[in-house]
Amino acid sequence: MKKIWKKKITSKRWNLVLILLLPVAVLCCTECYTHVPWDLSVPVFLLNLLFYELLYAVCIFLTGNSGRGCVLGTALPMLFGLANYFVVDFRSSPIVPWDLYSLRTAASVAGNYEFVITPRLLLVLFGFFLIMFAGSRTSLSVRSLKKRLAVGILSIVCLVGCVKGIGTEEAVSLFGLDTTLFTPNVLYRNNGLAGGFLGILKYLKVEKPDGYSGEAAEEIASDYIGDGEETLAGNKDKNQKLPNVIVIMNEAFSDLSVFGDFESDPDYLPFIRSMEENTVKGNCYVSVKGGNTANSEYEFLTGDSMAFMPAGSVPYQQYIKGEMPSLASCMKELGYTTHAIHPYYKTGWARDKVYPWLGFDTATFKDDFEDPVLIRNYISDQSAFEKIIRQYEEKEEDERIFTFEVTMQNHGGYSKDVEGFEESVFLPQLENKTTSVRAAEKYLTLMKETDQAFEQLVRYFENQKEDTIILMFGDHQPSDYITNTILKILGLSRDGSDEVYFDNYVVPFVMWANFDIEEETVDAISVNYLSTLLFEKAGIPMTGYQTFLSELRQQIPAITANMIMDQDGNRYRMEERKNINEELLNAYHILVYNHLADRNGRLANFF
Repeated sequence: MKKIWKKKITSKRWNLVLILLLPVAVLCCTECYTHVPWDLSVPVFLLNLLFYELLYAVCIFLTGNSGRGCVLGTALPMLFGLANYFVVDFRSSPIVPWDLYSLRTAASVAGNYEFVITPRLLLVLFGFFLIMFAGSRTSLSVRSLKKRLAVGILSIVCLVGCVKGIGTEEAVSLFGLDTTLFTPNVLYRNNGLAGGFLGILKYLKVEKPDGYSGEAAEEIASDYIGDGEETLAGNKDKNQKLPNVIVIMNEAFSDLSVFGDFESDPDYLPFIRSMEENTVKGNCYVSVKGGNTANSEYEFLTGDSMAFMPAGSVPYQQYIKGEMPSLASCMKELGYTTHAIHPYYKTGWARDKVYPWLGFDTATFKDDFEDPVLIRNYISDQSAFEKIIRQYEEKEEDERIFTFEVTMQNHGGYSKDVEGFEESVFLPQLENKTTSVRAAEKYLTLMKETDQAFEQLVRYFENQKEDTIILMFGDHQPSDYITNTILKILGLSRDGSDEVYFDNYVVPFVMWANFDIEEETVDAISVNYLSTLLFEKAGIPMTGYQTFLSELRQQIPAITANMIMDQDGNRYRMEERKNINEELLNAYHILVYNHLADRNGRLANFF
């Protein structure tokens, strides 16, 4: 046995054969993490194989030894595939290139997730280790440093060419690659992990919409800003008393009864369901599920829709590189003091840089909380909302504040048991308390904690003399392993219909004021319109962009990265849309691009 372990392959022919065949095995093992290699068409399989063969060549010639090179060329895909496997498990979507910008954010929350080792995963890892062992038995070496460098550089050039080529239109046509960015899981299954990841590198930049120019954007905006010289503050009645504005984007806050009524013991949102007076409530559509919180945040604060950006992209990290008009800068122009609160690390989604660029005067993060109440090691909504109250109490008497808070209490990692936190909401229809059922019950328990904390916040401001309006909405639903439990109770399948698919992106919103506002139940709105609705209800002067969005909403009530709704309430996937005013939709796309990407040509006094 010891001799077999140490024995090397001496035949040059068999060395070459093995070195050429091992990348085939690596490709198959990499795909087996999340699906099967025969999901790939033959042309797509060969395209992915070319990448792995070139990766092997680079590793071999850089190390100068086929044994070390084969081990390295196998280890890299193994580790990347393993990371992708857990990311898919946690947030139900694969790794995309822009996730590399958020490694620190991912690392900060990784400890709250349970890494489940399945038999399938063990089998795949065993396959990789067999490949590495076989590769280590090869014995080819390149002693000449000049040859190593020459062939190594050539291999790198070929590998870079392959990477760039995969994303071209010619490669898409020649190999039949999937280009449906809205469903990255399907795209990776059809294009392979390497082909899928590398093929969307080109989307690291926002692409211009058809017919875009600064003049085109200005022409669209001209109907909403008059002569272009008006300012937002100039539209304000000097005698107008504006309310304090508090907005809470609550982490993973959702009402899973959107899929259908199910029994819970007790009700997990009793207070919010009971609210009627001076209250606006409804269903809000978002672009993300199970993660990428910053995208809902971006859509709310800017009015821009993720529908026009690459699937999985995160504007906070990819596209915002300097000052950008937002709801915060708008409120500053109206004379508000603007505060951002996030009870977690300031570097998450680069918020410490983005918040000042968006116009926030102050930003409060985890380290600014003193002795907060923790739930599952996260700062509770109770403590988060108390920070809002404290800021209100510390302001000057004639000062108006705009506070925007992003909570953390309900963040993912529900299957992990944490000392001091036990479920108190139960699903009586499911007697077998499996890990997934208990996770769903823990999630619903967290929703009840949020409901109770929100009631305390409302009760406080009921007794305040200053006019104050509060808006709370969810950033996304929890991951599939939670919602699938509810679907099971209802006899539904996530893959069963478009209706279930669309419902995965619905979260509740509730708006309440301690002064008279018109009560309303909103059947459907998307998060990019929420700030406009808030301004309308509070009687706050709107920007030209918000006026445009208000009119757009009449034609297109909801638009996200995953769906678009027509005037009659029919929901469509973006690529299958019907009865949509395409001219108006393109006008919105042009304004979004001008707002986000055309920093030098951005319209003044509009956003």
